Amino acid sequence: MSRERRNLYRILHVQPEAPPEVIKAAWRALMSTLRAHPDLGGDTETAARLNAAYEVLSDPARRAAYDRSLRRTPRGPAAPPADSAPRASASPPPAPPPRAAAGSGGCPFCGHPHAPTLPRDARCSACDSPLTPLPARPRRGEAAGRRHDERFARDAVVELRLPAERLPRRARLRDLSFTGLQLWVETPLAVGRVLRVTTPQFDALVSVVGCRKQGVGHSVHGRLLTLSLAPAAKGVYVDAQA
Repeated sequence: MSRERRNLYRILHVQPEAPPEVIKAAWRALMSTLRAHPDLGGDTETAARLNAAYEVLSDPARRAAYDRSLRRTPRGPAAPPADSAPRASASPPPAPPPRAAAGSGGCPFCGHPHAPTLPRDARCSACDSPLTPLPARPRRGEAAGRRHDERFARDAVVELRLPAERLPRRARLRDLSFTGLQLWVETPLAVGRVLRVTTPQFDALVSVVGCRKQGVGHSVHGRLLTLSLAPAAKGVYVDAQA
């Protein structure tokens, strides 16, 4: 495998100042919840790239040397050398670090640690986000990134929360299916970003898998990571992939 020229922090979707436990949680989330591992349907090259980045960033000495190489990287119009960070050129903005997968020891939304085994309808003690993962459901003949199941139209205003923001945003729920949901938002959201979507029927953590311009706003498709249904909302159609 050729030497990786992309920024290792960006490969794992973490910030350069991320502590070791966040780096580990991000790697596990990408390999398991986001299904990058070949055994879960991911491709070998992507999995190898994630593992190589994790091997460097999880080792204190190798990470320190890598950080020094980033600080020595010259800025300018010339092509960047190996391990330099490519500059973003288009919206949506870069995604913040993905959080830990549900059940992996950390809240996917805020990263707060929790017990490996969770009770039913468990919630994060730090941010109150739902921690119960969705049950796995087999999908036959479903193309990656496309919803094979029937969509059920919904038109409702929902609360949308981002980890770095104290106040919720307003968004519009467009549809639900056995494979996820679609939202309409005013500003773009980066793929991989973890959101909290709250409605009177359910409270869910969602990983953005697609975002495209639509009129004066943006259409966002999300993968459900966790879900808590209201007592009177047991008929809501949801599942794990948008």
